[in-house]
Amino acid sequence: MPSKVTDYRESTLANLPKLLKRLNKRAMNPQQLFNATRRNFDDVGEFVESLDCLFILGKIYLDKETGVIHGVKTD
Repeated sequence: MPSKVTDYRESTLANLPKLLKRLNKRAMNPQQLFNATRRNFDDVGEFVESLDCLFILGKIYLDKETGVIHGVKTD
């Protein structure tokens, strides 16, 4: 999270729109999404933390049968 020490651009919040942009184009499994956005993350833990945030905010959902992550369309 952004703070006096962590700049917004280096925080988890800055990565959320990047993930959503990819998922709004096409649903992907976690590995595909990580490969498509890996340059935005220092490690896979940071990637998972970003996915957790999006899930908690109700912006993505995981199809448990297929293992594919979908972006939630909002009007």
